[in-house]
Amino acid sequence: MLKEYFKKFLTHELISGASFIFVGSLFGNILNFFFNLFMTRNLSVTDYGSLSSMISLMTLTLIPAGAVLPTIIRFAGSYFAKNDQSLVRGLFLKVTKFYLFTGILLLLIFFTFRYEISRFFNIDDSSLIVLTALSVFIGFVGVTNQPLLQAKLAFRFVSLINILSSLLKLLLGVSFVLLGLKVVGAMWALLISSIIPYIVSFLPLRFLFDRKIHTPHISTKELFSYGAPAALAAFCTTSLISTDIILVKHFFSPEQAGMYAGLSLMGKVIFFLTAPISTVMFPLIVQKHTKKENYRGLFKLSFVLVLFSSVALTIFYFLFPQFVISLFSREEYLVISKLLGPFGIFITMFSLLLMTTNFFLSIKKTKVAIPITIGAISQA
Repeated sequence: MLKEYFKKFLTHELISGASFIFVGSLFGNILNFFFNLFMTRNLSVTDYGSLSSMISLMTLTLIPAGAVLPTIIRFAGSYFAKNDQSLVRGLFLKVTKFYLFTGILLLLIFFTFRYEISRFFNIDDSSLIVLTALSVFIGFVGVTNQPLLQAKLAFRFVSLINILSSLLKLLLGVSFVLLGLKVVGAMWALLISSIIPYIVSFLPLRFLFDRKIHTPHISTKELFSYGAPAALAAFCTTSLISTDIILVKHFFSPEQAGMYAGLSLMGKVIFFLTAPISTVMFPLIVQKHTKKENYRGLFKLSFVLVLFSSVALTIFYFLFPQFVISLFSREEYLVISKLLGPFGIFITMFSLLLMTTNFFLSIKKTKVAIPITIGAISQA
C-alpha cells in the first residue's frame, strides 16, 4: 500500500515535471554557487558589490520582459492543449517583434546615459553599464523561448538550458577573472552565457520557422487585457528581491553594499530550491484550466511542498548561520550572520507569494496584481 502510494506520488505530473526542473535548477544553482563563491573569494568586497549591483540592475530592467512570461505561458499553454501550432507561431512573432524594438530602445538609453548610471552606482568603469545593456538586450530578444518550452511541457530541455547557461557562466567567469579582467570579465561571462543557450533553445521550437504554418492574427486586445495586469504582477513580484540591492548600492558604502549582496545571495538559496515547483505548476494548471479539469489539488500540493521546504531551510539558517556563511563566502561576511535567519523568513514569504500569484494568473484571476503592486511600492 505504502509502496503504491509512493510510486503514485513520484509519477504525479507535478512531481515528475518538477523533478526535471529541480535537477536542472539544482545543477544550475550549484554552478551558480561556485560562480559566486569564486567571485566573492577572488574579487574585492567592493568589486563584488559592483557585480551584484549590475546583476540587480539587469534583473530589474528585465522585469518588463520577464513580466510577460505568465501571459506567454497562459496563451501558449492553451494553444498547445488544442494542438494548434499556428497560434503558437503567431504568438511568438507578435511578442518577439515588440520586444526586439524595446530591447534596441533600452540599449540606446543605457549607452546614452552610461556615465550618469555609473555615478548613481558609484562605479568608475562605465563599460560595466555597456555590458549590462547588451545582456538586457539579449534578455528582451530571447524572452519568448523559455515560456514556450514550459507551455510545451518540455521540462527536460528547460533543465538542459539552465545547466548550459550556468556552466558557461562559471567556466567563462573563472577564466576571464583569472586573466585579470576582474568585474568586466565576470560581466562578459554573463553576456556570452545568455547568447549561446538562447540559440540552442530553438531546437525543440523548430516549427516556429516552418513557413507552411499560417500565422494567424492574435487579438492585441485579448493579450493586453490579460497581459497588462499579469505583467504588472510579475514586475512587482520580482522587484521585491531586486529593489533592495539597488537601493543599498546607492545609499550605503561599497563595503556595506557588498555585504548585503552576499546576504541576499545566501537567503535566495531558499527561493532557488523551491522555484521549480512553481515553474512546473503554472503550465500544468493552465492546461487543466483550459480543458476544464480539476486543478485545485495540484495547487494545494505545490503550496505544501514550497512551505515545508522553505521553513526547513529557514530553521537551518537560524540554527547554523555561521556554517552557511562559511560555505558561501569569506570570513569578512560573518558579521551578517545574525541577519541570515530573518532574511530566510523574507524569502520564504516571497516564495509562497510567487507561487500563489502564479496560481491566480494561471486561472486568469488578474486582480492579484493590486495587492502585489501596493506591497512592492511600500517596500521601496
